[in-house]
Amino acid sequence: MNKGPAFTYFALATFSLCFCTARSLDAQDSNWSTYLGDPGRRHYSELDQINRDNVHELEVAWVYDSGEARGGGSTMYTSPLIIDGVLYGLSPRLVAFALDAATGEELWRHDPGGSGSAQRGLMWWQNDDEARLFYTAGRELIALEASTGQPVEEFGENGRLDLTPSRSSGPFFISVPGIIFEDLIVLGFSTGEGDRSHAGVIRAYSAINGDLVWQFNSLPLVGGLGSETWAEGALDTAGGANNWTGMALDVERELLFVPTGSAAPDFYGASRLGDNLFANCLLALDARTGELVWYFQAVRHDLWDRDFPSPPTLVQLERDGEVIDAVAVTTKSGHLFVFDRDTGESLYDIEEVETLPSDLPGERAARSQPVSTVAFTRQTFEITTRNQEAVDFVNDVIKDLDQRPWAPPTLAGTLIYPAYDGGAEWGGSAFDPNSNRLILNAQEIGGIVRLYEIPVGFSNRNVYAENCGACHGIDREGTDVGPSLVDIGDRLSRGETVRIIREGRGRMPSFEHLNEMERTAALTHIRSPESEEEDPPSTEVEYAFAGYLRVRDHEGLPGNSPPWGTLNSIDLATGEIDWQVPFGDYPDQEGSGYGAESYGGPVVTAAGLIFIGATPDRKIRAYDVRDGEMLWQADLPAAGFATPAMYEVDGQQYVVIAAGGGRMGPPSGTEYVAFSLPR
Repeated sequence: MNKGPAFTYFALATFSLCFCTARSLDAQDSNWSTYLGDPGRRHYSELDQINRDNVHELEVAWVYDSGEARGGGSTMYTSPLIIDGVLYGLSPRLVAFALDAATGEELWRHDPGGSGSAQRGLMWWQNDDEARLFYTAGRELIALEASTGQPVEEFGENGRLDLTPSRSSGPFFISVPGIIFEDLIVLGFSTGEGDRSHAGVIRAYSAINGDLVWQFNSLPLVGGLGSETWAEGALDTAGGANNWTGMALDVERELLFVPTGSAAPDFYGASRLGDNLFANCLLALDARTGELVWYFQAVRHDLWDRDFPSPPTLVQLERDGEVIDAVAVTTKSGHLFVFDRDTGESLYDIEEVETLPSDLPGERAARSQPVSTVAFTRQTFEITTRNQEAVDFVNDVIKDLDQRPWAPPTLAGTLIYPAYDGGAEWGGSAFDPNSNRLILNAQEIGGIVRLYEIPVGFSNRNVYAENCGACHGIDREGTDVGPSLVDIGDRLSRGETVRIIREGRGRMPSFEHLNEMERTAALTHIRSPESEEEDPPSTEVEYAFAGYLRVRDHEGLPGNSPPWGTLNSIDLATGEIDWQVPFGDYPDQEGSGYGAESYGGPVVTAAGLIFIGATPDRKIRAYDVRDGEMLWQADLPAAGFATPAMYEVDGQQYVVIAAGGGRMGPPSGTEYVAFSLPR
């Protein structure tokens, strides 16, 4: 492991300047200067030194320990940037650092303070000889001098800009890099999925001083563009329709392609009747002004949290001898949409499918939904055949669930397949321009959407339901995304619990937006619900989400038949799957060939290789882009739930990945691991 020597400010600045100048003649293709490879989010590298014949010779070039992990299931999703021989990355606590990309030796570190949070990458801006590094930490945008790691004093307040919208007091954080377009930084954000969520807005800031330049209200203003698709009064309290996944940029057309999230509150939409533009949309915006060019809405009045999970990918395909510039976007439901970049015309058939009405009072589901005819996962739940005990267990779990397609949420529960995380997930897709194929990893596991009644009015249980129940469950027993809180008093003191609520921990964001009374209510229900008085009788009720539950068998494995995870190649001209192979393993199922859930995306190279981590078995692998044959794999210290980065220094090609772990059982990690061929 490499921990670089400490440098004085003067020596560090001099070294960094000389280091960058010495390598300034390297081709642009040697760099990985943008999140996911380029503004079009193609996940593609022109490098070809590592090829099918020698990939088996890859070995560890260096390992860098980025620093202290966060408590409670720390993760590290970051895909680093590499520019002119310098690698820029983030630790789990969002300490920024620069390394010699050939050796892993540390050049500088910058600690912004705080406990850290999930963050998938950084942004690079350069104007002549001035270069800046930008990244978001929670609610702040941080600007650093690239050569020294020192804050840019003229940006915001000493290199920091608070991005919090002013409309509401809900959760707010940014976990994905924005787009740099000329001197603009375009950003979305994440928020909560309950009653109090920020209204979605896409904003462009000056990379020079942090001033706001333009904004597009993806959750419409009252009387504004798109507001006609909302019931009267709904926009007064609605939230969401935010860009939480990142976006793609067509530099020549100056077009931004922005996927948006579902409207909030999720799962029960009686307070937000209507189709709910611009939620669940792919937006094409003028990058210079923020004006809307075209849009497509994939889910009307979303009741299933079926928003787009990843940045779009700029692609090309050939039809009737014509090359078409297109934008591809994948869905949690396992569908692929592809549109002409200029017009928004769909290049695949889209069917209008009738849906089912809701039986819940006040709810009105959309009568139909647009569904792409191209799917890369199964669309119906097929029960496991692993053994009879698993079959019996899963049958008992799903026997009372509504399994009809597009069944709306109920108190008894509906089965959604694939589940909340897809299908496609936030890692995104890679484009191979040599074959016009889309490469993506997908997962298949069933989910349970269940609501429960709570009396209208303020209570400890209601505060818990709104802010904690989705992750920790209706009875505090935990879900797939949050641990059980039943014995929290035995594990954490009251003060420690309060601090975690305020600051966040592991995958849990901060809930500092709660006022003192709300924090006390949530804390009381979390630690001692039995001490609460019974809710007063009431005939008026609200509905809360029972939590992110998956259909699993008696051993905690997916309750559907395999494959549970796949790697896929799709011919974009036809929408046909060229090949599909099982991808990854759960730690106790190695060699099963069943596949596993995965988080993080692939990278494709000009030499015809696919590099990807993403699986819980702590592996990084290389596949042949022609047929999906696995050509190489290596162990990681923790699972690489991040997209690799590809670069070259002094004629040597490297692939690097952040091994942060922290999901599905494997340990958390803090190390970046780089691989190369023997010199």
